[in-house]
Amino acid sequence: MKENLLELIARDYFQYLGTHFPQQCASDEFYFFPRSETAIEHLNTLDDLRQDKIQDHVKYLRRLLVKIPSELAHDLEEKIDLHLLKQSMESFIREFDDFKVWKKDPTLYVKIPLFAIDQMLSQENRAQAHMRSDLLSLFDQIPNFLSVASHNLHNPSEMALKVALDMTQDALDYFKHDIHAFIMEQLGEDEELIKKQGVVLRAWDQYKKYLLALPTVKSFAIGEEGLQKILTLSWRYSRSPEEILRIAHDASMRTQERLHALAGQIDPDKPWNVLIYDKFPQVSSKEDVLALYQKEVEALRRFIYSKDVITLPPCERIVVRQTPSYLQSLRATASYRAPLTGRKNGQGVFYITPGQDDLALIAGHCPYLSAHETYPGHHILDHLRIHHPNPIRRQIESPLFYEGWACYAETLLDEFGYVQNPRQQLVQLKRQLWRDLRAILDVKLQTGMISPNQAAKEITALGFSSSRAERQVRRFCMTPGYQLCYFIGMCEINRLRDQFSPYLDLKSFHDTLLEGGQIPFHLVENRMEALLKTDRGH
Repeated sequence: MKENLLELIARDYFQYLGTHFPQQCASDEFYFFPRSETAIEHLNTLDDLRQDKIQDHVKYLRRLLVKIPSELAHDLEEKIDLHLLKQSMESFIREFDDFKVWKKDPTLYVKIPLFAIDQMLSQENRAQAHMRSDLLSLFDQIPNFLSVASHNLHNPSEMALKVALDMTQDALDYFKHDIHAFIMEQLGEDEELIKKQGVVLRAWDQYKKYLLALPTVKSFAIGEEGLQKILTLSWRYSRSPEEILRIAHDASMRTQERLHALAGQIDPDKPWNVLIYDKFPQVSSKEDVLALYQKEVEALRRFIYSKDVITLPPCERIVVRQTPSYLQSLRATASYRAPLTGRKNGQGVFYITPGQDDLALIAGHCPYLSAHETYPGHHILDHLRIHHPNPIRRQIESPLFYEGWACYAETLLDEFGYVQNPRQQLVQLKRQLWRDLRAILDVKLQTGMISPNQAAKEITALGFSSSRAERQVRRFCMTPGYQLCYFIGMCEINRLRDQFSPYLDLKSFHDTLLEGGQIPFHLVENRMEALLKTDRGH
């Protein structure tokens, strides 16, 4: 009876959010939303962010939350489902009722329409008539959606406003050039669409003027208490920000020691941060970088399939593309867009942002960055989630698990012998040092221990251009708690591997880790312990 109740609550939850917030449920940009399958049915509708409706949504979810039974039968998988559902609901409530993202984040009103348009244009095998109809619908909604921001936003941070202004300018450029070109080339110079495109352009321009006049507060930091809430409620992670800072500092020292030691073996007369640039691939254009990554992804796919250390998902497909213009102020070097949940045959997209000022750096990171985003990283994990038979595990993801797995995936290249050149292995150690720093900066920025300018200097010291460092710091400031997920998630996976490697071979470890879904790591540990007990019982 209770099991059926949980299934009904879960179905109600996913359908409710997928109906009212289809764009945030469809995009993995919004980590505090589930990947509701219902969102597919509403992709031509923008999310409902009117103040009175937001209060209704929060009340509805609170009522659903109290319906979840406090205990289920002793079955571990049922307990995990209950745990995940509570975690997802509490994360939404924290973001919309406690933090009130709809009041504080002006980028929210830029991202949602842009992701909606991009999602629409990216759909495969769409009939022209359907595409036209959906674009007209979105064009009609965008001006009213942007006007909602003027009723909602109240004293955002200076950093949030700066990012929103950059993104709004990107939106203007995107509609003026990319969208216009699409209409002209793909939809037969449709006069009605072109006219409504002009209306949308004026709405973006009006939103930009509104932002320029919007009062702000200086601080973006959520403080130690706010960061602890994210760790506890959204990540279900027990360590404090202070503990994470200490662990990351210790890891950074160890990584630096390894970098110095490996550099000494290669050439004792040169430091690692000089050696690392000696043998980067020679590229001279953005096209060269994209071609390099395309070739790498294909090679990685063949390699990972040949190793047979993970049970790989069916029907997986991926394409490499340059990051869309409207995303380039938001993304750093690379990102991954998963297929929509509910479309098992959809293809993933690996986005690369090849900035002209650091082409060689991006090229040098190619094997590891490709592994992080594609094989066996995000692309494989997302496809495993999309094919999961359990609807709760299929529609809920965790940044701590998601980013931790992708960082762990990078380390497998050295372990499996895909990368054997010590100079390339310096890049992987540098990437580990980068992850250590991200965890440190996440805690320090959100607790006021360091300024954005100081954080940018620490990033440029690792070899990133000043412009890319500035974009990264902006993202760190706007996504509290997310940057530490890379480091902490990988630490937890390595801890579990050390703990269970005497009992499970590598493929069994990976499969057990991944088949449970993106669940908190203490529950992964419980699943592995249960597996061993069952095996011993037999």
